[in-house]
Amino acid sequence: MGRLLQTELEDPYSNVALEEAIYREFKAPTRRVWDNQKCVVIGRAQLAEFETDLAYCRQHSIPVVRRFTAGGTVYHGPGNINWSFFSPRMGSRKGKDPGHVFASIAEKVTDALTRCGVWCEFIPPNSIASEEGKICGMAAYISKDQVLCHGTLLVGADLVELERVTTPRGERIQRRYTRSKSVKVANCGVRREEFIRELLTASEEKYRPGPLRHDERESCQKLLQRYRSERWNFGDPFELDDL
Repeated sequence: MGRLLQTELEDPYSNVALEEAIYREFKAPTRRVWDNQKCVVIGRAQLAEFETDLAYCRQHSIPVVRRFTAGGTVYHGPGNINWSFFSPRMGSRKGKDPGHVFASIAEKVTDALTRCGVWCEFIPPNSIASEEGKICGMAAYISKDQVLCHGTLLVGADLVELERVTTPRGERIQRRYTRSKSVKVANCGVRREEFIRELLTASEEKYRPGPLRHDERESCQKLLQRYRSERWNFGDPFELDDL
């Protein structure tokens, strides 16, 4: 039996830190569906100064938070639905292939959206798009034992603000840093409760609503010092001991 977790914490740093905490304390398959306050979330191997307008973010009090999964920069805030799948890693070679993980999870998400009346398709390596544009990006963390794959679904987001804070700078930098790409995006307009219902229907395993466990809260609190630090969020990712 899996767990459906609908838990939002008090600030973006806590919400993003909780993703790592749930991953670290993994005990059973979990699907988290959650909202986040307005923020810019950069990927594990990105340099914030090249992926968002830091001056604009500071002027408008928009936090910039580094997540522990790879991939590009995303915008969180009103009009988004964030979803996260925590599961054991399959024992086959495919189970550690990011392409297979993205395709497998995207199939569940696109099936759910299709049943909600939203036509969309998986665009490799890690995007879901409608006819109007990209509606969801995905990122993952894969270890020998488990997988976290999560994404941000655009439902009714402020696309002007999104473009303002996720358009990367054009300068070239070393290839080891992940760069975001500017693409056309769109809202899908799905209803939250309908999407959650269909997302659970799309699974072979049964999921039951459950609370956040004490060990997950405790782990999140321990991680918060890192997630709130300027060094973590704005520093060079390859100089951080935590990565």
